[in-house]
Amino acid sequence: MRKIKAIWRQSLAEFMIYRGTSIITFLLATVFLLIELLAGQVYFSQCENFAGWTANRYYVMISFMNSATYLYNLFFILGHEGLGEDILEGNLDYLLVRPSSSYWLAVGRSLDIPSFFNLLLSLGLLAYYLTREGASFGQIMLINCMIVLPAALIFILNQLCLTLLFWFEGLTALGGIVEDLVSLAGRPKQIFPRVIQQLFTWIIPLLLVSNLPVDWLLGRGKSLLIYLLAFLPILYWISAKFWQWGLRRYSSAN
Repeated sequence: MRKIKAIWRQSLAEFMIYRGTSIITFLLATVFLLIELLAGQVYFSQCENFAGWTANRYYVMISFMNSATYLYNLFFILGHEGLGEDILEGNLDYLLVRPSSSYWLAVGRSLDIPSFFNLLLSLGLLAYYLTREGASFGQIMLINCMIVLPAALIFILNQLCLTLLFWFEGLTALGGIVEDLVSLAGRPKQIFPRVIQQLFTWIIPLLLVSNLPVDWLLGRGKSLLIYLLAFLPILYWISAKFWQWGLRRYSSAN
């Protein structure tokens, strides 16, 4: 708890120092969210219902995935942005001598405060669109809690990609691939070819998590939720093992 409080105080101080930049970051993220929502109006302007999807259900998915992305950004984006360089330049020594897990210390050293405000905005939109969908209060609360699942998936995938730098120094762009895949997955899975649907539902379940709130509202999300709750701990265990193996190949700059 003391570490969390220290991280919060440091991050808040940095936010106040660079508050101008932080406000611009918040505004730009808000504009991109509005663009995604406006795109939904274009998609459904000619067809009000596509394979069970309506414009409002599309908005539910967009606000759900944006909430998950901002939750990940709040806690881990700053750590992941610097982790690749720390691995390649041998700057992990300070973390390795601490009496805490280097896996978490490497990525949990700072909070991205602007993402907190974007998260609140996205959660508010998600609750609004769920209300328009006729969801009960219990369903709204449950789906809001579900954003932890895609946030965890994004974190683990990025962690796995960055851990590969212990073996392959030229893979610094892999983090961008995860971001692109998350953006691509923010679509109804029915628009993708069958092979892509299966790959990104069961192997790299980004389509599963992005479509989960709508599937849940349609009464077909229970088995998908159970699958995710079993899949994510296994993927985390693999990620943690890879981190331990990668540290054996780590070369200190000192």
